[in-house]
Amino acid sequence: MNQAKTVLIDFKSSRNFKEIVPLLVKDEALRAAIFKEIACEEYPYPEYASWIAVHFFEKHSELMTKSQFDLMVSVLLRTKNHSLQRNLSNALVYSPFDCSENGELLDLLIDFLHQSEALPALKYHALRMIEKHFLPAYPELMRELKTLFEVISNHPKKSMQAMARNFEKKYRKHPYYEQ
Repeated sequence: MNQAKTVLIDFKSSRNFKEIVPLLVKDEALRAAIFKEIACEEYPYPEYASWIAVHFFEKHSELMTKSQFDLMVSVLLRTKNHSLQRNLSNALVYSPFDCSENGELLDLLIDFLHQSEALPALKYHALRMIEKHFLPAYPELMRELKTLFEVISNHPKKSMQAMARNFEKKYRKHPYYEQ
């Protein structure tokens, strides 16, 4: 077993972000190896590596490399693993790289919002990705988002209804909201 996998197995037991994040700040090689495990097919490595990525890049987005960004996007585009989808869409919110030209990624994020079986956390992080990376470049997306959130407002889960209400409050004055 390589060092990254050993660290991930230890992290699975401890879940100690206060320990792992500073360790990865100091050890660039270990950081690169841990985040490479996101592409691994074997549980629990991609799930825990992507969870660590969320916490790491929230605090240290400037340390995200273009290859790590590309890897996370490519895994997100192909995975059916709900934990990975949630973690990667969350981690990519903090990306310093422009992804507004990636139509395939935008389509996937909108699809997450459309899917009735998608969990609330995935919908939330998909919206955050769209808000940060796509909406500034394409404000006309607001029309589609408004329609989506009108549907979400009728979702049986209260958390989804609250998300729709919050969306409406946040964006009702957006220039494209009523068009």
